[in-house]
Amino acid sequence: MRVFVDLQIHSPYSRATSKNMNLKEVARFASMKGLNVVGTGDFTHPDWRKEVRRELHDVTDSGLYQLRDGTFQAQYMITGEVNTTFSFGDKSRRIHHCVLAPSIESADAVSDRLANYGNLSSDGRPTLRATAPELVDEVLEADGQCVIFPAHAWTPWFSLFGAVSGFDSLVDCYQERSDRIFALETGMSCYDYQTEALTSGGWKKIHEIEYDDEVCTLNTESEAIEFQKPQGIFVYDYNGAMYKLKTQRVDLLVTPNHKLVYRPCDFRLEKALRMDQARILLGRSKRFKKDGIWRGREDDSFLLPSTESKHGSRHYSGSRIIREKSVPMIPWLKFFGFWIAEGWVTRSKGEYSVYLSNREMKLLTQLKQILKTFGYNPIIAKDRNGYRLGVRDVQLFHYLQQFSGASNKFVPDNIKILSARLLRIFFEWYIKGDGHRYGRKGRGLSATTISLRLRDDLQEIALKLGMSAYFKLHREKDTLLSSLSQEKHYRQSEDSWNVYFIRKNEPAVIPSMIKARGHTEDWVSYEGIVSCVSVPNKTVYVRRNGVPVWSGNSDPPMNWRLSQLDRLCLVSNSDAHSAWPWRLGREANVFDFDHVTYHSLVDAVKEKDPKRFLFTIETSPAYGKYHWTGHRECKVSMSGKEARRLNDKCPRCGKKMTRGVEERIEELADRPEDYVPKNAIAYRHLLPLSEIIALVSGDVNPGSTKVWDQYKMLVGKFGSEYSVMLDVPEGQLQSVVGPEVSGAILRVRNDDIYVEPGYDGVYGKLDLTKPAPIKKSPSLGLEHFV
Repeated sequence: MRVFVDLQIHSPYSRATSKNMNLKEVARFASMKGLNVVGTGDFTHPDWRKEVRRELHDVTDSGLYQLRDGTFQAQYMITGEVNTTFSFGDKSRRIHHCVLAPSIESADAVSDRLANYGNLSSDGRPTLRATAPELVDEVLEADGQCVIFPAHAWTPWFSLFGAVSGFDSLVDCYQERSDRIFALETGMSCYDYQTEALTSGGWKKIHEIEYDDEVCTLNTESEAIEFQKPQGIFVYDYNGAMYKLKTQRVDLLVTPNHKLVYRPCDFRLEKALRMDQARILLGRSKRFKKDGIWRGREDDSFLLPSTESKHGSRHYSGSRIIREKSVPMIPWLKFFGFWIAEGWVTRSKGEYSVYLSNREMKLLTQLKQILKTFGYNPIIAKDRNGYRLGVRDVQLFHYLQQFSGASNKFVPDNIKILSARLLRIFFEWYIKGDGHRYGRKGRGLSATTISLRLRDDLQEIALKLGMSAYFKLHREKDTLLSSLSQEKHYRQSEDSWNVYFIRKNEPAVIPSMIKARGHTEDWVSYEGIVSCVSVPNKTVYVRRNGVPVWSGNSDPPMNWRLSQLDRLCLVSNSDAHSAWPWRLGREANVFDFDHVTYHSLVDAVKEKDPKRFLFTIETSPAYGKYHWTGHRECKVSMSGKEARRLNDKCPRCGKKMTRGVEERIEELADRPEDYVPKNAIAYRHLLPLSEIIALVSGDVNPGSTKVWDQYKMLVGKFGSEYSVMLDVPEGQLQSVVGPEVSGAILRVRNDDIYVEPGYDGVYGKLDLTKPAPIKKSPSLGLEHFV
């Protein structure tokens, strides 16, 4: 049985907490939310403990409690939060800690000891003049079955790793008592929007990539081309400096922290491929890689699909099935390559014809012999532009019809997956038909097409042949053209493209030559959407303005980069100050128990047991009110990298900005950005249902009557908010609230949303009109959220 748990909330005795945050209201809204267990919060406050005793009774042998009147079935765990204030390393430290207790009597014992360090009646979350190690000693000496761990570990103030008053490590904070800490509460680089990446389905803008796609990557050790599924897809707003590199052979516009794939130009250095951030490589000599080694399929034959052939007369009509036909692969690649360049099909009066045209009789004669080996009877005849080769066959016609028409031509997947040896045969015969030699020695090679798909396929094939290709616009649509005889005039039907094939594929970028050659390498201002994709090989084949190059992939979740957190189990709680369901259970933990108890919950966390601790529920990290660095008074916010470039000074007023979680993690990380730890607990990104309904309906208040009516309809029909958000099929949702709300719920469920990052105490904002900020596989660990 799934058990939903939120252990960190507050009582009316805490500052800035709703007076309606009483035990019955919490239980009522917990039941609507779908929470099975919720913390009492604030057990150190004596008056709150009295209310807990009066309103709750213990559930036999469980260490959990329920309302005495039995009105709601949600269970309570005795929990609290305290703030310790002390000096360490010539700096004042203020750290919040969560404390779990197995009984109200245990809470009494802990409170008695903590009363020596501060006034417990002053606040539900009291401030204690105690160090973190002293707090651990006092809590565990009062009752060894209690649990203590850092609360909301990354917020700038009052947290373990807080930028303002926190520590750089768990050990620095808890000293010799750090081994008693086994959990931590979380609480919480890219290309420009036009950059595309090569996938198994062709070129796609990065924000359009889905998790079912396979992305073209490079194994930097073997330099082999490999297609891999994304681990993460990242799309978000960015306002700041971008690294721009534009030469004839490389075109990149990336964030300063984005990693580039290169080799050093210095022949004395190791020639292995390297990856460094753009900000480091600016102004350095480097060579970019544009090719790779492709190992595709070595098929001996090609199968023409079966087709249906109609026949008969005015007195009779019927049809027959023509079985699939196997032809030798190499002759087929020669024919098909040339046909894609120079061929077409026609159908007239029941005749299905396939044609090729060229000025060279020698080429058409070779192709005629190939078609004869396939069992056809081709004929060569003169036409006004040279010679034409024709063959009548319904099966060949039906297969080639999908490629017919200059703007419709493409290379099918069953050709693109072939080995480099076989692809070279196809490519050479395509070039015989549509290729052009240029340059003083005729070494330059290009082709022209009006088909966008064929243009892109040629770029992919060039990569797999150990070359690269870039394209430029040749003629715009509607350009006035003339025939060779100048007798006829016509307009270009579509844009035409020149595709240039390059054999030497590690162009050097030398700073001293940038200006002389009219190239650009510099910082530029950028405001808009940026995106990236994370893959196991950490490299992606990207292109911008038709120019491809290998480059690095995006930042994975930040928390993976701190090795000191590996042994800790990351938990997530709402820290709710009001009982409304858009606050309570906003973050939570999901377990699998037949019978839930205090000790079963604690053991599952302590052991990081994925069979019992299924996943956490998290909001997007951008939703947190301290995710980005910023200055609320000036309404300025920015990523951590951009803030560090500005020395954390507000660009409008010059005052010090509040450093965000993202910047702080970058400062403490001891691992590369793409490190992925083992045994991480899974997670799901969700947002409160009432906020989703409010956004769709255009109502700023999630508690309005309009929003609340729809919320209650959904929860009443399907049992709880978590059921609506996690389980109910789209069709059933639509039947209750219509397609707009149900569609928005599905987008949140699939993590297909955009959140404007929060900063300096301002919560992030959901915007369903923009592309998804972060798409993640639901199997990834909670560490993604910090």
